[in-house]
Amino acid sequence: MTIFLSSTNEPENDTISQLVLRRLFDDNYNKNTVPLKTSATTVSIEFGIQNIAQVSEISASFTLDLLFSQIWHDPRLRFDHITTCLQNLTLGYSMVDKLWTPNVCFVNSKKTEIHSSPTPNIFLMIYPNGTVWVNYRLQVQSPCLVDLVLFPMDIMNCELIIESYAYNAAKVKLDWREWEPVFSIAKSKLSDFNLAGMHWTKNSFGYAAGQWDQLTVSLIFSRSYGFYILQMYIPTYSSVFLSFVSFWIDLKALPARITLGVSSLMALTFQYGNVAKNLPKVGYVKSIDVYMVLTTAFIFLTMIEVAFVCYLESENNLRKRERQAEKKKERIAVLQKKRDKKKNNYGATTVTNPMVENDLRNNYDEPFQNGAAPVHKSSITRQANNMFESLHALATIGLLTEEDDEQTKWTAQNVDKFCRKAFPLSFCLLNLIYWCYYLLQNYYAKNEALRQFTQNP
Repeated sequence: MTIFLSSTNEPENDTISQLVLRRLFDDNYNKNTVPLKTSATTVSIEFGIQNIAQVSEISASFTLDLLFSQIWHDPRLRFDHITTCLQNLTLGYSMVDKLWTPNVCFVNSKKTEIHSSPTPNIFLMIYPNGTVWVNYRLQVQSPCLVDLVLFPMDIMNCELIIESYAYNAAKVKLDWREWEPVFSIAKSKLSDFNLAGMHWTKNSFGYAAGQWDQLTVSLIFSRSYGFYILQMYIPTYSSVFLSFVSFWIDLKALPARITLGVSSLMALTFQYGNVAKNLPKVGYVKSIDVYMVLTTAFIFLTMIEVAFVCYLESENNLRKRERQAEKKKERIAVLQKKRDKKKNNYGATTVTNPMVENDLRNNYDEPFQNGAAPVHKSSITRQANNMFESLHALATIGLLTEEDDEQTKWTAQNVDKFCRKAFPLSFCLLNLIYWCYYLLQNYYAKNEALRQFTQNP
């Protein structure tokens, strides 16, 4: 029986809808059997991302709100032969339990919930030709492939795998909708990740009960590392360059140099601890670990440099005291040699120390004021010559000592001057290599992940 009505007002449409529902869901309809007896029922899937709530490397998962649609054809629900007045039947969520569904689920999800605000967010529409459209508003938590080698410049690949849990491919075939089956309407943005891309594929997976169709959605997330630059890298740079200030502090202020190095090392450890406590415990080296080893090594080397210059200073002081003692012995030996020579030249005549000869008057022919006997000019000349020879010998000893001092290049001051340039330059060079390498790795990893777009059906 076909119902023809010219009026299209809502009360009459509601009446027609009730009549159609009674005809469709009579005793002959069995929701436990598949719609088609001779072939598989094709279910088209649509996947709309409404909001990305969270991406967590700790739990290796992501959470998103999505609009999940399933469309299939059930000839038992045709009503175009009953009435031509209805373009479709839009029904409430409770009617879903009364009809056959393909039992599509996310087989790799950790948790899936239907939003209820205040009633379950389920949309059901039946078209006159028997096409059924069911849409769910879901919150799904699913696993991610976490590889923190490049952290904080890493890429995360998160997947959702869709299957019919109850029916294999002989009964239910899953396929993506023909036009843009996966799309995003999300307006919010994650604080620590960017959605770099998404792609979808269709595969077949074998179980003991047969072959199942699998639809996979992959979301590529790229970490926003600006937070770590501000909270980790820049403060660490400050700690390292602060430790370099010790090269300009005088070695006599040894406690200040040690305090500066230890404080920088403690600040660095504290900063890294704040980052590490929010990361999973992995057994491989991360990018940030390499950076921390690099910066810690520089601060540690500044403290080693302090110990080294202290050792050099003590060794130089020891050698200086030894040289002074040797120089004193050599001076005494020279003076003693000259005294012995003068004794041999003048017999038992007592001659004052050559340095006393400077007290002689300019008039050498006159007697001394203390009444001593006058000294002949020739004797004065010989004594003056002896004095000059002694001074020349002593000066030669002094010059040799100065030459020895100049040959000692590894002094504490020279080491400090060298480190003032070597440490900052080498640190900047290694940082340049670090950033170039890991930024290139980040670029290649992202391109490799996005390259899979070409495999979309």
